[in-house]
Amino acid sequence: MTKPLLICDCDEVLLHFAAPFRTYLDTAHALELNFESFALSGNIRRKADGSFVDKTDVRTLVDGFFADAMEGQPVVEGAVEALAALSDPYEIVILTNIRDAYRDRRRAQIAALGMPFPVYVNDGPKGPAVTTLMREHGRDAAVFIDDLPPHHSSVKRDAPHVHRLHMVADPELRPLIPAADDAHARIDIWSQALPYLLRQAAR
Repeated sequence: MTKPLLICDCDEVLLHFAAPFRTYLDTAHALELNFESFALSGNIRRKADGSFVDKTDVRTLVDGFFADAMEGQPVVEGAVEALAALSDPYEIVILTNIRDAYRDRRRAQIAALGMPFPVYVNDGPKGPAVTTLMREHGRDAAVFIDDLPPHHSSVKRDAPHVHRLHMVADPELRPLIPAADDAHARIDIWSQALPYLLRQAAR
């Protein structure tokens, strides 16, 4: 039988983003990140005067983080072990919203951490990318894992037959992100997600 695809996001699913990004902002830019809502815009202040960073500047800061500091992202607890166990019943691919210029570094980054899987980069909603991946890999069945509810809505719209698991790795962010209405389940811890995903593969 052909294995189903496991299409897995990276930031806040396999690697922590919020904590290292906060450190980067502090040390490189004298900025402070405090999550009063689940968004970067409106939550980054200048330490000198407390003023907020403009939304357009936030994108520049995120890009600077990936350019200068992404290799410092720690792996999410249990992710390596879970993907190792899931690599038998699934074909695993990583779908991440970063610039194409960082694709090879991201592939090397996660491989060095014990996750040597293909990396595909995307910009915007992930539904079209999921549809493309399934077609290119010749798969009818797939499971999609992501931390952002809008991506689950996009996948539901473009590939409704794909099973969707909502996961938010960072304990600080979890209470700020409601369970995605368009996901089939919300599981934030890999040790709990593993048996769930094994059951999905067996269906």
